[in-house]
Amino acid sequence: MANSNSVDIRGRKTTVALKVLMAVTGLFFVFYLLMHAFGNLKMFQGPEAYNYYAEWLKGGLLYPILPKMGALWVFRFLLAFSIVAHIYSAIKLWHRGNVARGNEKYKVNNGKKVGTKYTYTARTMRYGGLIIALFIVFHLLQYTVLALQLGGEYTVADPYSNMIYGFSLWWVWAFYLVAMASIAFHIGHGVWSALVTLGLSNRRRQPVYKAIAVTVGVVLFVGFMLPPTAILVGFIG
Repeated sequence: MANSNSVDIRGRKTTVALKVLMAVTGLFFVFYLLMHAFGNLKMFQGPEAYNYYAEWLKGGLLYPILPKMGALWVFRFLLAFSIVAHIYSAIKLWHRGNVARGNEKYKVNNGKKVGTKYTYTARTMRYGGLIIALFIVFHLLQYTVLALQLGGEYTVADPYSNMIYGFSLWWVWAFYLVAMASIAFHIGHGVWSALVTLGLSNRRRQPVYKAIAVTVGVVLFVGFMLPPTAILVGFIG
C-alpha cells in the first residue's frame, strides 16, 4: 500500500514537472517570436535597414562579450532545446493522459460512447502543434539554411531580397498564413495555460490572463503577416 502511494506521488510530481517544463519552454518560444516579429517589421524601412539588422544579429549582438556569432548560436541552442523539450513534454503528458483514462473512452451506454473526450481546444492544439513543427522545418530550410530557393536566388548577404523572393509567391504566403494562424491559436491558449501552471493565475485573474494571451496571439499574427502581405501586394519590393 505504501509502495503504491509512493509510486502515485512520484507520478504526480513527474506530471507537474512536465507541465512546468512545457510552460517555461513555451513562454521562452513566445519571447523569441515577439522579438522575431519586431525584427521582421524592419522590412518596411528598406533593404539597408533590414540587412543591417540581420548582420547585427549575426555579428554585433553581445559582441565583444561573446565572439561574433556567439550570442546567435547560444540563442539558437536555447531555442532548439526549448522546442524539443516542449514537444517532448507535450507527448509525455498526452501519453500519461491516455493511460490515466484507460478504457473509459471505449465505454458505451445505450449505444453512445461515454467518458472523457478530448475537447476541441485540446485537439486543435495537438494538430496545430504539428503544423507549427512542419512550418519551422520549412522556414529554416528556406531562410536559414537557404536550401529552398523559392522565387529567386537567395544569398546570405541579402536577406531582404530573400524575403521578397519568397513572399512574392502566393502559395508561400498562404502556407505562412496557415502557420501563423496556428501559432496565434496555439499561443492564445498556451500562454494562459502556462500562467496557470506556474501559479501566476487564479479564478479572479483568469479573464485578465486570457485576454493577455489572446492579445499576444493577435499581435504575433498581425506582426508576422504584415511584411509578407505587403510584399505580396507590391507595397514592399
